[in-house]
Amino acid sequence: MNIKDTVKENIAYSKELLEAGIDGANTARKEVLASEATPDLVTSAAQESWQPATIGVLAGAICGVLADDRRPLRGVIAGGLFGAVLGFAGSFAWKTRPLTSAMARKAGKRITEVRDGHWLSKHPINYG
Repeated sequence: MNIKDTVKENIAYSKELLEAGIDGANTARKEVLASEATPDLVTSAAQESWQPATIGVLAGAICGVLADDRRPLRGVIAGGLFGAVLGFAGSFAWKTRPLTSAMARKAGKRITEVRDGHWLSKHPINYG
């Protein structure tokens, strides 16, 4: 087997792993969002994440003023934006963890299935 064939095989295997992971994550996303236990999970998480974003704006603005002696307005704007993004993203990620953990778990299972199949094709087991 030459290098060209090896590279092609590895690219095909990587593509198969990626597709398995995406398929698993999409399947889990659909299952979690369709279940009765998590009604409007994403919507409520987004609505509830504005308070931490506001706190992040204030904290970022204060840090921006203290960090930029020459141009405090630039520090306030940059720090406020960074704080808002950080506060919103952190809160949103925390509130949607049932969804993201289910997606990661299902993607991992699908990737493991593909890896096991690939290993078995390279190392056949002969009982007999």
